[in-house]
Amino acid sequence: MDGCMDAINDVLATSKREQTTADNPLLVWLSGHDDYLAEMLQMDGRGDYTSDTCHKCCSAPALDCTVCNHLWSPTHCIKEWTGSFFMATSLKKLGLRIQLGHAIREICILPHKSFNDNFVLIDTNRIHEIAVDFCACETSQTHTTQLLRMGWFPSTTLDPRTAVMFRLLHHYHILSFESKASAYEFCHSLVRITDNVGLIKKDHYESFMCMVHEWRHLKMLKHFGHGHNPVGVSGTQEGECAVLCPACPQPGKNLPPD
Repeated sequence: MDGCMDAINDVLATSKREQTTADNPLLVWLSGHDDYLAEMLQMDGRGDYTSDTCHKCCSAPALDCTVCNHLWSPTHCIKEWTGSFFMATSLKKLGLRIQLGHAIREICILPHKSFNDNFVLIDTNRIHEIAVDFCACETSQTHTTQLLRMGWFPSTTLDPRTAVMFRLLHHYHILSFESKASAYEFCHSLVRITDNVGLIKKDHYESFMCMVHEWRHLKMLKHFGHGHNPVGVSGTQEGECAVLCPACPQPGKNLPPD
């Protein structure tokens, strides 16, 4: 009863004093929502850069620099100006190719295209089709290792054609604990973001489920220090990665000697 009276008194006190912006933040925001909308529209457009040349070097065509600069960020979503509207496109269509096994901008003398030159990379913002060249030099690593060193988790160990960004696996790992979102719903959301049709491909879902299981297994081994075991993961004994339950009797810990 005392709690209810205190709440009523607080409401009465607020009504008696002069109203401030903290009392009605939405009403204050409505007075400037035109500015918010205008800035959102500017972000969808060309903004302050309306020239056909790159705004950084001010000499090369903007398209050429766009492709070159995205060697560091191949999963950005790109739209191309047609003269009257923006049309969704991809960096692959604009000519971007990602060379694995070498430092960025370093030329490989024996590039090897992915199967059918059609590689799928799944990131937090959408599902991307990327042109990928594996390194086939004498000192090159396996295709799996080349992908992992880019932070891309391959779906298979032999001739991988699909990969998931490490950050996406970490994102879903935490999301599944906090929101209990299923893998199917998560994949379906990515498909919606990509084409807004919602027709999820069975192979994408099955590949994602497999990679999630592998990711969680590897994270468990890493957190328990088995990545530094001289004999490798095969030396892990039964129960070494189990988390002790504080409620279960443990002799010498929470169980008296008698």
